[in-house]
Amino acid sequence: LLCPLLDIDNTHNKYIIMSSSYKEPSAILKRLLLPPKNPSLALSADYQWLILTQEPPLPSIELLAKPEEKLAGIRFDPELLTPSRLDYATTLVLQHMKSGERQNVPLPENSEGIRYIRFNPAKAEFVFASKVKNEARLELFQCQLIDSAWTSSKIELKHTKMNFIQGCAYQYSTDGSKLFIKVVPTSITGTSSPPEEPISTGPAIQQVEKGARKAPGRTYQDLLKNEFDEAKLRYYCTTEVVCIDMTTVAAATTGAASKEEEEEEE
Repeated sequence: LLCPLLDIDNTHNKYIIMSSSYKEPSAILKRLLLPPKNPSLALSADYQWLILTQEPPLPSIELLAKPEEKLAGIRFDPELLTPSRLDYATTLVLQHMKSGERQNVPLPENSEGIRYIRFNPAKAEFVFASKVKNEARLELFQCQLIDSAWTSSKIELKHTKMNFIQGCAYQYSTDGSKLFIKVVPTSITGTSSPPEEPISTGPAIQQVEKGARKAPGRTYQDLLKNEFDEAKLRYYCTTEVVCIDMTTVAAATTGAASKEEEEEEE
C-alpha cells in the first residue's frame, strides 16, 4: 500500500514522479485493505486465564528486507537467532474465563513487541520474550498475578543470549518451579564469529559411478551443500541449557553445550 506520488501527463502519456518518498494511503483504504488479524490466544493450565495478543496485519518492509540464513530447511535471522520474518505482538490482554473481566498489561519499556508466551503449569504466572527496540536482542520477562493485578518483571540472564532457531527457547518444569532455557554457550558469545566461506580452488564436481541406476530424486529447499554449510549450522544451533529457579529467579548452567544439528536427507 506504499507507493510514490505520481502525476499523469496526458499530453505525452508519461508518469511524472512528484515525490521521492513513499506515501501511505488514507485511513479508509487502510481499514479496507489491511483489516486487523485475529488475536493470538494462549490458555493457562488451569483454564482460568486467557491471553490475547494482537500482531500487525502484514510484515513491515524493514522486516522483509532483513538478511536471513538458509540451512538444512531452516530459515532464520543470524543476529536475533529466531525464525526469519517473525512478527511480534504489540498488545497484551488477560481475560478471566469465569468473570470475563479483562486487564491490559503494558509492554516492557523500549519494547517493539512480544513473542513466545508460556504459562506456568502450576500457578498463575507466565513468561514471554520481548524484542528490544532497534537492537538484535530478546529479553525474558516474568508476569505474575499479584493482588488481583498482573505485573511483569525482567529476568536477568547476565550476558547470555537465548536461541530460538529451532523453536521456543524455554520451557517450565512439570511442577513449575524451574524454567529451562536454551542459550548461546559462553564459549561462543562475544569471542567467536561464524565460519568464513572458504575460497574456491576449483569447480564443484559430482561423480556418478559406472552402472548406476537412473532414478528421479526429490528436491528440498535449502539443503546443506558442503562442509562450510555444516559448520555454519553447527555454529548457530549449538546451545547450552540454563536452569532458572522461579522461586528466587536465580540462573545456573545445567551442563555442557549440546549440539542440535539437522542432518541432510539424501
